[in-house]
Amino acid sequence: MALGLGTSAVSLMRLQFEALTRAMWLIYAASDQAIAKLLAPLTPDSERAAKSLPSVSEMIEQMGRRVGRGVPSAAHEMLVQFKDVSWHAMNSFVHGGIHPLRRSADGFPVDLALQVLRNANGLTTMTGMALAILTGDEAVSKPMSKIQPEFADCLPELRKQLM
Repeated sequence: MALGLGTSAVSLMRLQFEALTRAMWLIYAASDQAIAKLLAPLTPDSERAAKSLPSVSEMIEQMGRRVGRGVPSAAHEMLVQFKDVSWHAMNSFVHGGIHPLRRSADGFPVDLALQVLRNANGLTTMTGMALAILTGDEAVSKPMSKIQPEFADCLPELRKQLM
């Protein structure tokens, strides 16, 4: 955003969201068979097999079915909320839709640029939380749980039930 590359910034945010969603799905909901597809050596056959993995929406749904059974409710809800708010616009930026065309013609309003920055910060925070959980060490994960309220001014607003 600081370099005036708003379209690239939003497009990269979608890549980051998809990578975070896949990582969380692998941690919480993926089958052993799905994990094996991603761990296989890269060949034309393994590439074809990996294409049958669930979409982002399906991964989030699978995690949702396991909330309370290994999937933290807040982690699932943050993915759902981010997707609900940002998915269509991120797709438009990635696929050359109306959003990047209007931003090219009209510029990035300050409020929109700030929203993009907050969303990017939110993704980074969620990624940090996922990494902290992977350590299995509460001395790492517990402080991460305080990031959202401490830095609420530069992160996306959370729905009431998450606070």
